[in-house]
Amino acid sequence: MVLTGPWSAELADRLVESNFVQWQYGARFLPAESVPLHPVVEEAAGLVPDSGVERHRFFDLATNSRPVLEFWVSQELFVTGVFAQLLSLASSALVNVHQRARFNLVLQGEHGGVKDGVARASHPWLLHKLAHSMGIEPDSVTPAEPTYAFLRDLASAMSSPVAALGALGVGNEQMLVPEYGAVKRAFECAAPEVDHGDFLNANIYEDTEHSALIAHIASELIAHDPSLAQDYLTAARSSVSARMRYYDRLADLFA
Repeated sequence: MVLTGPWSAELADRLVESNFVQWQYGARFLPAESVPLHPVVEEAAGLVPDSGVERHRFFDLATNSRPVLEFWVSQELFVTGVFAQLLSLASSALVNVHQRARFNLVLQGEHGGVKDGVARASHPWLLHKLAHSMGIEPDSVTPAEPTYAFLRDLASAMSSPVAALGALGVGNEQMLVPEYGAVKRAFECAAPEVDHGDFLNANIYEDTEHSALIAHIASELIAHDPSLAQDYLTAARSSVSARMRYYDRLADLFA
């Protein structure tokens, strides 16, 4: 069992180096000035309802087929775990301690507390319990090519700290709210006996708050440096498109 992921000493070294090359006392220790949501952040937020993800044809398939729904759960096992790790990576790039602490509320929501060595409220653990309740055998779980491609697309969109906020906050945290609402309806039709509420409700309820936290941090960064606005919007668009493309390709597997 492999308990650690890939590690880059070069990345760690660059993080340390940047603290000396770009040293600014106030940027690291003083609270950021509170600002309203930046117009670009508001524009990016509109990408989610415009996508219509909750009406994607994949969810029609899942609503009428338990095997399709089980396949979605098996692939989400990969997506949810990697997403939590990418959040941690994004957190490390936030220089300001107060912004980082606020962002870490998102990480805390994803991971929950720990009791007797188990993160019982973490989203990955809740998903594990859901998979177990559906009878999905761990040895049967393998990543489909669309899943791997989606996660690579998501990582590619995180080209800078502010881009990471756009990719993770809009194309994932915000998008999961209508998306998981559609999954919830699929469970009610295709597998009503499965206790799916813990995992799906945790995401639906928490991710609304998570996306708002990320949006406000992004607005502060853009207000400080307006040149970052395009990076944020581009990453948000790329991640929304990647998520829609992911569902297109999943649906094609069952066409």
